Amino acid sequence: MSQDIGSDLVKDALRTAEAAATGLTIDSAGCAQSATPAAETVTYPKGFTAEDYANSPVILKPITTFAEEKTYDIVVVGAGTSGMPAVLTALEEGAKVACLQRESVAGAQGNAGAGLILEESTELGILRWIQGYREACSYRCNLGLAEFWARHSGETLAWMDLQSAAAGYPPVKGSTVLAKKETADGSYVTTAMHTWGTKPESVWHLVLAMAEYAKKLGAEMFYSTPAVQLVKTGDRVSAVIGKNASGAYIKFNAKKAVILATGDYQNNKSLVERYSPDLALFAPKQFNKTGDGILLAAGVGGGIVPVPHTKQMHDMDAAPMTMTSLPFMAVNQDGVRFMNEEIPMINWNLPLRYGPGEDKGRFCRIFDNDYTKTAVGWGPPPTSIAAMQNYIPGAVASPVGVKPKLIDTHVANTLDELATKLKIPAEALKASVQRYNELCETGFDEDFGKQKKYLVPIKTPPFWGIRQWVRITATCGGTVVDKNYQVVDIATKKAIPGLYSVGWGAGDLTGGIDWPLYQGGMSIGSCQTSGRYATIHAMKGNFTPAKPAKWSDVKASYGK
Repeated sequence: MSQDIGSDLVKDALRTAEAAATGLTIDSAGCAQSATPAAETVTYPKGFTAEDYANSPVILKPITTFAEEKTYDIVVVGAGTSGMPAVLTALEEGAKVACLQRESVAGAQGNAGAGLILEESTELGILRWIQGYREACSYRCNLGLAEFWARHSGETLAWMDLQSAAAGYPPVKGSTVLAKKETADGSYVTTAMHTWGTKPESVWHLVLAMAEYAKKLGAEMFYSTPAVQLVKTGDRVSAVIGKNASGAYIKFNAKKAVILATGDYQNNKSLVERYSPDLALFAPKQFNKTGDGILLAAGVGGGIVPVPHTKQMHDMDAAPMTMTSLPFMAVNQDGVRFMNEEIPMINWNLPLRYGPGEDKGRFCRIFDNDYTKTAVGWGPPPTSIAAMQNYIPGAVASPVGVKPKLIDTHVANTLDELATKLKIPAEALKASVQRYNELCETGFDEDFGKQKKYLVPIKTPPFWGIRQWVRITATCGGTVVDKNYQVVDIATKKAIPGLYSVGWGAGDLTGGIDWPLYQGGMSIGSCQTSGRYATIHAMKGNFTPAKPAKWSDVKASYGK
């Protein structure tokens, strides 16, 4: 599962500045729109349209004039969760490195990464883990990419511990988790996870620290410089063209490879409507995620993996994250109960698709003031009433660890008052609560089949309501890649020399519709692992790092 850790305030501030720097405008859905679409007739790659490219800074018409030309071993496109591990790995492998970043700063989402610890696992245990993951993905996952993660994520995890500490932003003390799973035949597998946390007061997070660290080590960072085109010499991708804030084109030659780490396509409206149409009903959590890497690769022969594309949908901002696991009564924007509340957060979007409102991501969860007692044993311990004050708009002068624009928890003495705060019809809410209480009294939810243990009436004032806003955290289907994360030419079915794509803009690691709840921290862990090991492969043609991290160097910091 991925949790957005960027500052929405900073995102809002960057939207206009970065749109101006790249010649784009931003529409109301957070989608980048081309300010001056090219008038020339071009041939669009199979599976892509003019609108896809109008929603991105990527240009198809060949660019032949450059203000400047630079040469490196590795050029990384994107300074995020995959991009920064790629940059630091390239430096470690002795490469001269450049990184192009569309925004004016490094940025990413997510704060917890995981890995499979080979040193603490048996071979059969590893294979059983892979099989279990495939089952969780309804057997639609790309087996090669699943094996890639299983074999390399543990070393990446330990390496990230060491790199983040060197950058001055180590994992949060006490947040590391170690888990060993044994089977009846004696095999076992061990996974580990770490969390870096955030510093909202300074809008600081891991990739910012890594970017500053990479600069000190010699990486050249080019901010406000989106990649707009790839260059081929024969069959090989030999360069990427960036467009700087002044509108000038710079050619970045890559002697070894270009690594595309630009993220997903949630802000490219036409790509969403074609490849993840149900997501068109929901708002995005990110911005500038317009599938640039996918479109760049398509321009030199790449393609996009078959649908369905996995998505991650969350709202961990309106209320404490722990509260998302508790099955409180839920009503839609019309105030009507609409689902069995045992459906987990990552699947809330599925019943919401059929609900009212233009933005389908809005709904409310209702409970009474006895929730700290009645919800015990439902999952994680309910957040205390005192701690909940931090999520009530205006209740705390300076709320800590939240995004003030997104907190949306409310409390009121009457259901009428609560309905007003939640912006739903009062009569409908009262009728829904009355019906729900009747079902609770009988112990039989004849409307949706919710388990009896969760049927607790809403009677004790004041009454609580969380106005949830489910949005797109990530789309997880991208450029077709091989088992090494090398971009595949869809015509020849062969890897394109000199071009890799990593993170959620690449491949079909999951291959299903919804993110599988199989391994906590795997989302971020897979981005970091693909960024690191694709770069090693680009430099050496194998997966042997110059300076492998040892599990023994970091094991002591993990729980038992």
